[in-house]
Amino acid sequence: MKIAAAVLLIILQTIALPAFDYQIKTVKVLPIESYPAQMELGGITIAANPYDSDEKSQSAFDVKNLNSRGYYPVHVIIQNRSEKYMSIRTRNVLLVTSAGQQLYTTPATVVAQDVTGSSSTKTGSPLSDFTNKELTNRMVDPGTVADGFIFFFTPEPRSDFFVGSTLYIPKLEEEGSRKPLGPFSIPLDPALTKK
Repeated sequence: MKIAAAVLLIILQTIALPAFDYQIKTVKVLPIESYPAQMELGGITIAANPYDSDEKSQSAFDVKNLNSRGYYPVHVIIQNRSEKYMSIRTRNVLLVTSAGQQLYTTPATVVAQDVTGSSSTKTGSPLSDFTNKELTNRMVDPGTVADGFIFFFTPEPRSDFFVGSTLYIPKLEEEGSRKPLGPFSIPLDPALTKK
């Protein structure tokens, strides 16, 4: 009986191993000036780096077909050169396509669960990686840089999804006074991978 239990335990561990094949990848934040798609307003610079191919997306997330599944990441970098504490609300961010369609962001939890099938929140899991890299509502302190990914979904994936698109951030808000700064309208074409 003890041998059967030991064999069963080994089999269960072997079956569970493939779920932990996911590798966490580091995404470097470059100096803000190096991003071709950006806008500066009131001491705040926001840059957008669209991940417009499966290969580029796989350099950030260990998923081979993220774009082919209809999910398109954009790495957003916010540099605060002002003396004010500013906050961003990501649920208000839009992608305006070349056809004028307005797409709101898709939560990282939805993306990770759909493309990996994993709902584990353990450290090192796909879900924890996607959510840790996600740009969520946050404050950007004076003299600092904040970054993270936002995701857009389309049921009809295509290689030119970002062509002619604009990232639209209605406003950032000054903490305390809630005074708005914006909008930030960032055409993505300058940052697209040249084919």
